[in-house]
This record gives sequence, structure tokens and C-alpha cells, in this order.
Amino acid sequence: MLLVAGCNGSKATSQPAPKAAPHLSYRAVDAQHQRLIHDYEPVSRALTGYERAYRDWRLGRLSTAKLSARATSFRVTVTAAIRRLRAAPATGPTAGGKQLFLAALTVRRQALLTPPGSARYREQWDRSAVDARRGLSLLQNIRERARLIPLPEDSVS
Repeated sequence: MLLVAGCNGSKATSQPAPKAAPHLSYRAVDAQHQRLIHDYEPVSRALTGYERAYRDWRLGRLSTAKLSARATSFRVTVTAAIRRLRAAPATGPTAGGKQLFLAALTVRRQALLTPPGSARYREQWDRSAVDARRGLSLLQNIRERARLIPLPEDSVS
């Protein structure tokens, strides 16, 4: 009797294949999106007041100290939103939107710590706006494919 040792299965991995993300119902996808928007929305609401203060500061109608106080208050709102978003569940493509929202808020918080009007401030502020819009666009695309009602455009700014 002849035994031959071989490399049967040498290309197989010893680790099990990763499980695919569970397919969520449309209702579950909508719930994830609504939660992310709900967690982000306080930032969008507070943004108007901060942007008015920033404009007044640029026009010389508001002192730097008052703008700094407004920035501190807005930064608290941004930090709370980051905490809520980190805790929010998001799976599949929705997780990408969540990451973009977190990136936007993290950069926005950094911008609020830099001198207003500086090149670094403007760069970080603009980047935060782009990331937030990209996150919203990603969620809107998911919703369109699932034939869900679009999210309000002003819910993320």
C-alpha cells in the first residue's frame, strides 16, 4: 500500500469566512438613519446662531471674547453630538454615513479650538461641511435605492 502525502487544501485559510452583514428591513434602515439624523440635528440647529455671531465678529460688531464664548457653547453641542453618534448603531452602508458624520463633527470641534478666521480654522470648517454633506448624500442614496422618503436637507449642516 502506498500513501502519498499531499497539500490538499493548502490554499484554504484556517480562519472562517467573515459573515456578511445582515440584510436589514427597510424599516430598520430607516430607523438607523433617523437615529443618526436625530443625534446630529442639535448641531445643525445651533449652527445658525454661531454663524451669525461669527459674521458679526468679522464685521466688527461682536468682540472676540463674545465670539469665543459662543464657540465654547457650540463646541459643547458638537461634543455631545459626537458622543451620541458614537453610541448609535449603524450597519452596512449606513456605517459609512455615520463615520462621515463623526469625521465632520470631530473636525468642526477642532476648528472651534483654533483662532477664528485663521487659515487653519477655515480649512477645518470647510472640511467639516464637506464631510457632513457627503454623509447626508450617502444616506440619501441608500434611501433612494430602498425607495424611502428623503431626509430633510437641512437636518445636517
